[in-house]
Amino acid sequence: MAAKAAGADVIIAQGLEAGGHRGSFNTEDMSRSLVGLFALLPAVVDAVKVPVVATGGVADARGVAAALLLGASAVQIGTGLLRTPEAKIASPWADAIGTSLPEDTVPTRAFSGRLGRSIRTAYTEAADKGPIPAPYPIQRNITKAMRTSATDIDRMQAWAGQSAGLTRAEPAAELITDLWSTAKELLNS
Repeated sequence: MAAKAAGADVIIAQGLEAGGHRGSFNTEDMSRSLVGLFALLPAVVDAVKVPVVATGGVADARGVAAALLLGASAVQIGTGLLRTPEAKIASPWADAIGTSLPEDTVPTRAFSGRLGRSIRTAYTEAADKGPIPAPYPIQRNITKAMRTSATDIDRMQAWAGQSAGLTRAEPAAELITDLWSTAKELLNS
């Protein structure tokens, strides 16, 4: 509603399933406003008269079709594109994304001090046991050396959404073309 009141032409509805840092007007309140995309999307669509873009936890054609059925004007895919060759992410991260189950991702402040969704790793597990991470950007600076030198998944900043396991390792153009054509088939069946 704040975006609508400010005159936004388009609104992004991002569910808690999203990988990495989520967009937020109030970063201190993020951990209390964790709403899944498919609960959030119809509420936002019903409340505003501008196009709504769905994002967070959409990595295959079924998610694209579902978001469109719930009123989204468009769908943004993040983690679903990370395994494409164009993303050029580290192999251990790409491999972990491809094998992740929804419960293999966790919200964490361990890497940056801001809440973000990551693949569960030895570092996120250790950080969850304490101490409390420093605020952003201090925590980001504290973890910089570890993140930039990491060669294994357990020390990498491995952002990923809950639908990570649905991703495919193929060129982005092929992936997007297939997602759209399959989503259209699902919508027309």
